[in-house]
Amino acid sequence: MEVSKPPPATPQRYEPKYAEGALDVLLIGLGSIGTVYAYLLERSGKVRVTAVARSNYPLYAGDGVTIDSQRFGVITNFKPYRVFKSQAEALADGTKYALCVVATKCLPDITPNAKLLEDSIKSGQVGAFVLIQNGLRVEEDLYAAAPSIPIVSCIGWIAINTNTSGDVVTWKGVEKTGTGLFPVATADKPHSAQQQAALDLWVNLLQAGEGNVVLTDNIDSMRFGKNVWTATWAGMQGLIRTPAACFEPLNEAHHAQIKKYMREIQTLGWKTGLLYEGMVLQPMGLKAESIDQLIDFDFSRVSEAGRTTAVAHKWSLLLDVENNRPFEVEVIFGSMVRLARLHGIETPLIDFVYTLLSGLQASIVKSRNAPAVEESKPVKDFP
Repeated sequence: MEVSKPPPATPQRYEPKYAEGALDVLLIGLGSIGTVYAYLLERSGKVRVTAVARSNYPLYAGDGVTIDSQRFGVITNFKPYRVFKSQAEALADGTKYALCVVATKCLPDITPNAKLLEDSIKSGQVGAFVLIQNGLRVEEDLYAAAPSIPIVSCIGWIAINTNTSGDVVTWKGVEKTGTGLFPVATADKPHSAQQQAALDLWVNLLQAGEGNVVLTDNIDSMRFGKNVWTATWAGMQGLIRTPAACFEPLNEAHHAQIKKYMREIQTLGWKTGLLYEGMVLQPMGLKAESIDQLIDFDFSRVSEAGRTTAVAHKWSLLLDVENNRPFEVEVIFGSMVRLARLHGIETPLIDFVYTLLSGLQASIVKSRNAPAVEESKPVKDFP
């Protein structure tokens, strides 16, 4: 839901108001995405967020940040209830966290989720995990490491960026959070009461802070729907180092080459049942009718963006490359390659893009002296 009244015209200093009996929630990652979800949760009054921040810890431990939001106005001096440098510190006092929200990128080739969350898993102090991450099968290694702890899987559609110093988060428009349980329920293995309670709690808390939730019974399918768009445009931006609006003035022969790549991704989704006729694709609410319809819609919407906006949108993958940071090559691109192999589907263009981006990732990792872990293996139970 959108706020029913316009945001305040003047900046408002953040003044948290915690209700009696407010729940404790642990949040990992205070980047721009983590900041927005920390704010929405605390805005509910029902949650005290304890956040783990690394490079920007001094910022949040000090005066906090400014959130410049079209929905809620300008909020100054925002910082969660507590901020620590590590999970170990956040867990040291024995606090029981109803949820652990993960708002970092999923990088299984650098730090798998199970490794990232090792302290929380071992502590027994976390009721459920909420993963707000792009890509496919981001949940699998965490599920293997902690099968008894519910996993609420989320993808966010949100226009957001942070300034160079990190102290101003600009949030445009209305966000949507696609939400479902992992693994997807089957007739033989329905979701447990514990899993359903975790999902209900997350949704209720987010909506209480006026967050917009889109529920799904098949998070794998919803994830693929977003990945179609991400793999196309984020991938190309990362390779050519420029926003995708540069393709709009080119001729139809050039456009056809991009659409071939888009078609291969779409075809993989339709052949594996992750995309299907009548499926509602978020965030625009478009009902899928055919591959051609989706290709034409996606291509026009992104390639023509330069005409309708003052500044063409940079995907986070491009920003990562520009700042020499590892990006989500495995869960966005490698996951599609492994899915295709599992089903015996040829995907030469996806394979090629994955290879190029893997080389780019390797160069970034080498320059940062960050050891990469062994590439994740195909998942036998991929739907």
